[in-house]
Amino acid sequence: GARDGRRIAGPGRFHPASRLSASRMKRFFQPAVPDPSKRAKGSGDDPTALGGTAGCAGERRSDPRSFVTWNANSLLGRLRKQPDKDALFQYLREKDLPDVICVQETWLPAAAPNRRGTLKDDTKAAREDAALIHLCLRQKPLSAYRPYWSCADAKRAGTAVLVKKDVDVISVRRSLTGGTSGGDGEVSAHDEGRVLLLEFGTFVLLNTYAQNNGWTEESFAKRRRWDAELAAFVNGDATGATRRPRFDPTSDSDSPGTSRRFKPLMWTGDLNVCHREIDVTHPQFFATQKPEGRKGKPAPAPPADPGDVGQPGFTRNERTRFERLVTAHNLVDAYRRCVGDVKDAMTWMGHPGVVSVGKYRGMGMRLDYFMLEPELADRVDACEQATDGMGLAAMSERPASAFFGSDHCAVYLRLKDVPGSGKSDGEGATTTTTI
Repeated sequence: GARDGRRIAGPGRFHPASRLSASRMKRFFQPAVPDPSKRAKGSGDDPTALGGTAGCAGERRSDPRSFVTWNANSLLGRLRKQPDKDALFQYLREKDLPDVICVQETWLPAAAPNRRGTLKDDTKAAREDAALIHLCLRQKPLSAYRPYWSCADAKRAGTAVLVKKDVDVISVRRSLTGGTSGGDGEVSAHDEGRVLLLEFGTFVLLNTYAQNNGWTEESFAKRRRWDAELAAFVNGDATGATRRPRFDPTSDSDSPGTSRRFKPLMWTGDLNVCHREIDVTHPQFFATQKPEGRKGKPAPAPPADPGDVGQPGFTRNERTRFERLVTAHNLVDAYRRCVGDVKDAMTWMGHPGVVSVGKYRGMGMRLDYFMLEPELADRVDACEQATDGMGLAAMSERPASAFFGSDHCAVYLRLKDVPGSGKSDGEGATTTTTI
């Protein structure tokens, strides 16, 4: 008979497991650990999912204070290469793990058109890619963050925002225009994943990978449409545009009262435009660039509008529209406010060794920004580009310490703290809303 005397149904019968110690039984019946590559389908914003915050111990924070933006030129590609990954992780540690990391050009396809916050996992290759991403998110230092995705249908474009797990996110949106897309009920998302809008306690963060102007009339029209949608959102237009978060979400008027006005905006990412001539290394070169034929095809016809002539990102029309938006809303370029008109302060550099783009060797553009409305601009404590102090010659080699394998370097922003605003009033767990 069993020594501990535990019975099961039937007289004189004993369960064999009764011979196991309590500690062995506990180990034997451990719950299964979920496979991160087989996450439950959804919007990707559930705080109880991988990297979520529900139940996290410690104090909550209503607002982040430090930020990094970086165009990865394929986040998947960067994380696959150990030297790139090591350089990125080292940079984040040197910056004391910023509260928020904004990424553009993730190149991670969406699970479905109405589920652009979830990574594709319906093929073997897609599951392997997603598993690699989730593995990296479990590794330090990225294990400190919760991911939010905005994905395209294919391996192109796309954005992501990684937020420290102790920072509360109120809402997440993936479009500059309103309306619902059906399916899971997610608000219409940009079909190339170029938009991620996160609402925090006292401000909103807009991470964008702006539409490239390109070289054709069709691409010029797409960029004009992008700029118009962006302007409508920043303006707070009630028709067609995504509604800007307010301090009082029940209010539809933009009155001066603090409880009813818009939350101030932090706009960051690869904006694909150079604000002024000082934001390129060679103004005359970029202003006169012309398209070239590819793969035996002739070059596109010259633009009908002279304002569209030149390198995408440096045409007169793009810069005029950008300046109009900046002026209308008193947007402050955080980097220029901190460092002034420093020359050769570029965030994108031409490839140092590929013949097909060899004409851009040593040429650079400043395409990545933190643009802030005045209320946030007054809190800027520091803004740095990873190439600061490097010199154009060194920058032209795109060193891993600043570019991490991409053609864009990282940009860092730190805000001054606001007394009394660093902690939330809630019980601890975040409630994230996707609208």
